[in-house]
Amino acid sequence: MPESFTPAIHFVADAFRTARQDLMGLPVANQGFLQALIRYGDLETLHAYTSSRARFGQTFEHLARDLGATMPIRVIDGRRLDQLAEVGGLAVCDPNIATFARQRSFIGSRAYALTGLTHTLADFPPMAMLADLAAAPVQPWDALVCTARVAAKMVEEMLQAEERRLSERLGSVHFPRPLLPVIPLGVDTARFAPREDWRASWRERLGIGAEEVAVLYLGRLSRHGKAHPLPMMAALGRAARTQPYRLHLILAGWWLHPPEEAIWREQAAALCPEVPLHLLDGREEAVRREIWSAADIFTHLVDNIQETFGQAPVEAMAAGLPVVVTDWAGFRDTVRQGVDGILVRTIMAPPGEGREASLRYATFNIYYGTWLSLTARLTAVDIAGAAEAFRALAADRTLRRRMGAAGQTRAREMFDWSAVIPQYQSLWRAQQAIRLAAPATQVPVPDPRYMDPNQAFAMWPSGTFQLSQRLRPDPAATTTELRPLLRFTAPSLPGEFDEAEISELLAELRRAGDATVEELLRVLEPPRRDAGQRAVLWLLRVGLAVKS
Repeated sequence: MPESFTPAIHFVADAFRTARQDLMGLPVANQGFLQALIRYGDLETLHAYTSSRARFGQTFEHLARDLGATMPIRVIDGRRLDQLAEVGGLAVCDPNIATFARQRSFIGSRAYALTGLTHTLADFPPMAMLADLAAAPVQPWDALVCTARVAAKMVEEMLQAEERRLSERLGSVHFPRPLLPVIPLGVDTARFAPREDWRASWRERLGIGAEEVAVLYLGRLSRHGKAHPLPMMAALGRAARTQPYRLHLILAGWWLHPPEEAIWREQAAALCPEVPLHLLDGREEAVRREIWSAADIFTHLVDNIQETFGQAPVEAMAAGLPVVVTDWAGFRDTVRQGVDGILVRTIMAPPGEGREASLRYATFNIYYGTWLSLTARLTAVDIAGAAEAFRALAADRTLRRRMGAAGQTRAREMFDWSAVIPQYQSLWRAQQAIRLAAPATQVPVPDPRYMDPNQAFAMWPSGTFQLSQRLRPDPAATTTELRPLLRFTAPSLPGEFDEAEISELLAELRRAGDATVEELLRVLEPPRRDAGQRAVLWLLRVGLAVKS
């Protein structure tokens, strides 16, 4: 086994596109991962796998080159599982490795390893993907990377529940599982290094005085799908009333639903009128790159199960900012209480309280955003604790600098892509070792979901085409021109007989006058006989031949 091994990257163009109005965290993370793999992966060749090389191959190559790739690039077409087997692995940028395991059944489970990745888990589709792992043909050499410890625990919870259900329903006792390593999302920490010129220009532009304290939130602005602003604004209002210097709130984000802006402004006016509000478009590259330098504190008081890892606090730490975030999900893995920032306590209703919301969502009675919002309503953030965190940091520049420096060091050592990519490489080597040590599998049998239609629907026609079938040219054929017939009966798969080959086959039938399919195929080279058999059936289909 080679010292270094890197799987092919599954490429879906939209999942890597960051130039968009509806910007989400997934494409940003995917593009960051690809760039880091190019930079730190020590690749001899960059392999990608996409549904159609003809449609998306050039798109991937352009993206990879823009991200700094200088090595050879090989894009594998979706149907070429044999080429994936040559590479030995496929990395998928979502949790849906069950689907790819079923696709792998065409060539055999031992052909290559699969690596998936959790992002947000709070929706029925990704939850279904996780439950599906219990019955899907995943193997011990496959892996689902969890970006946080809580994500790994949630996956375990889902798998255990589905395994219990299958055991009770079917008597199942054997459930092969993928590996569930915890590897964080990475950050290009150098990109977030603060600059005094950016700080000065932005603070002057926004009217923030030298002694005033700017609190930054950067990300998507959504009460339903990210974080309700009430705890943040209420806590800032309380803190502002105890400070000798003004607090400022910078919201560098974007609304997926523009009418939300008026609601946020209204809440800010009601809850923290003492705090000037600055709204910036966080989709603009200059804003995303520079605004960190203008801030003194970063905050993200999440109360929504949509958040799993939470990359923004790590970016803030890389920028040297102390963070005030909720004690929530993956934030516990990134922020050390009292060292890099302050974790604000949260509390959620006990199990059972969300059953009605899930019933309504499962029966299409409510939308996804409503389901998230109803769940968030059953969560409370410690507003008094958040206010005290803001007050303590706003009042103590030394504390801010100490926490900011600690966070910057932690981000560089733990979450920079240069530290994260080696963790993936170690995982991929382990997967390869397990796969190659496994016994050879039996003859591959495609998953029933992808059954050969000529097998699944064999009872539809009157009979089945056989090699023993006798044929003769049809004297009543209305035309013998192959080109229009081929055009009318398109499409065909690559490797099928072309016009010249079909013409030779038809000429052979005319010379014989009457022959079995097997006799006609004998004139062909063995590798072409399968395609030749389909070509003979095509002669019957278009009326150039008839059964004897």
